[in-house]
Amino acid sequence: MIETIEQKISDILRNNKALSNQIEENQRKEEQLLDEVFLDVISVLDVFSREENVIADHGWNQSEDSQKAIKRFLNVKKKLYSMLAKHSVNKINFIDGMSQDDCCVITDTEPVSDKPDGYIISVEKDGYTRNGHLLRRAEVIIVKN
Repeated sequence: MIETIEQKISDILRNNKALSNQIEENQRKEEQLLDEVFLDVISVLDVFSREENVIADHGWNQSEDSQKAIKRFLNVKKKLYSMLAKHSVNKINFIDGMSQDDCCVITDTEPVSDKPDGYIISVEKDGYTRNGHLLRRAEVIIVKN
């Protein structure tokens, strides 16, 4: 009788552990799916940024009507950034202006005599984190003397 009870308790504990592992795996998969959705949203934001540059480069933003239309489209961009912030998706900021291997990819280098090696000249593509983990590395151009 005691052996049967001990066996049942052991089975219950084993099943609980298996269920706990399954819950953790499902949560991990859910987080991965959310990360993929957020990366898709970020790619839409990249398109907005590229198109803003094209519009400015061609001077298509000169008339009052075009400025109004651009402002309306930028409301969508603001809404997307707001959605990302709500879900703890944040741009990577390089406070000291120096590149960091763990959160950026160096796409090009240029010599600048009054700046140290590794100083970021420009961020070509923003990097993002979510809940403290890296979603996408920033693409940067840095100083290399």
